[in-house]
Amino acid sequence: MITKSRVPQIRFKGFSGEWNDKRFSINFLNIPNNTLSRAELNYNFGLAKNVHYGDVLIKFGELLDIQKDEIPFISNNEYVNKLKSSKLQNGDIIIADAAEDEMVGKCTEVTNIETENVLSGLHTIAVRPTQSFASKYLGYYMNSSAYHNQLLPLLQGTKVLSISKSAIKNTMIYYPADSLEQTKIGNYFQNLDKLIEQKEKKQQKLKQFKKAMLEKMFPKNGANTPEVRFKGFSGEWEEKKLEELTRITTGSSNRQDSGLGGNYTFFDRSDDIRTSNIYLFDCEAVIVAGEGSDFIPKYFFGKFDLHQRTYAIMNFESGDSKFLFYYIHLFRKYFLDQAVGSTVKSLRLPMFQEMLIKFPQKDEQTKIGNYFQKLDKQIDLQLQELVKLKNIKKASLDKMFV
Repeated sequence: MITKSRVPQIRFKGFSGEWNDKRFSINFLNIPNNTLSRAELNYNFGLAKNVHYGDVLIKFGELLDIQKDEIPFISNNEYVNKLKSSKLQNGDIIIADAAEDEMVGKCTEVTNIETENVLSGLHTIAVRPTQSFASKYLGYYMNSSAYHNQLLPLLQGTKVLSISKSAIKNTMIYYPADSLEQTKIGNYFQNLDKLIEQKEKKQQKLKQFKKAMLEKMFPKNGANTPEVRFKGFSGEWEEKKLEELTRITTGSSNRQDSGLGGNYTFFDRSDDIRTSNIYLFDCEAVIVAGEGSDFIPKYFFGKFDLHQRTYAIMNFESGDSKFLFYYIHLFRKYFLDQAVGSTVKSLRLPMFQEMLIKFPQKDEQTKIGNYFQKLDKQIDLQLQELVKLKNIKKASLDKMFV
């Protein structure tokens, strides 16, 4: 029998020795929850806030900041008065006991409650520690793989998975005896979360800025000039059919011509990107999948092949490819309106050929295309940094707990 190590792989300097362990049933007392549905909650007013399991699974992180996070109120004030004995306090843990996947058991630690009345709602298990833990430690520990892996063999159900109070009571809680080490762990992860939140906000801000500029730097419906323009450019934009400006072609390859280990990009008509060992095109192109719901274009330069009813817009002698890419992205509602079919929407070649495009002189097109490409690079950089931080957090959750 393999004995579980009680020393984490990564530890803060100055701490040593094995961690303590106690059974869940010894560490926690149960707090009654309620079974109020979403229909019995509101986001405007009430005497108490109510934590729904769906929010634990999707919205809330390891820590639930009662003053900051958006939590619904219970609509029936009389019902709240009957639940006074179930009020939560700082340090309590709320566990989601049901989900459609192995997220069952995801939990959040209550923080910053102040004078708020907060209750644990539908499909939750609320517990209160019987001993003192450093703030934030349990929130991160109980969402780590070190703890969550204990729950996986205990899950029940098929389409909807769940875990019971009786099953969870026999899991083990591991923790360093020194509360300072617990504090350092909690603060470390909280600081990581703050960095992640900052990156998410910065990326979102850039996306919103890009959206606003797209709307201002291309003419609105009925207009022939944009609201915002680079210095030195004036005059009305021209209007022509897309087929008059570019070459538009559709693919002829079958899906079986593609794979996952090919050397060249293969664009699928249902918006999948696969690979192929053959290519028919070697150029700059705007690619639009011919089936789907969004028809979001892709910009590509290099060697590629196309699935049937995937469309490549090429040959930009009289215009700029990146300008056209952003134009189609902004006005892709045209494709949404033109698409045919009920279950699966699809496009046909004439729909591309007949699309009307408004455009300025080529040098202005180039400046517009380069401007938005630069914005996209900034957005992608923020995304890369965000992914890196999330990977650091995941690795730390795996290695800093036992």
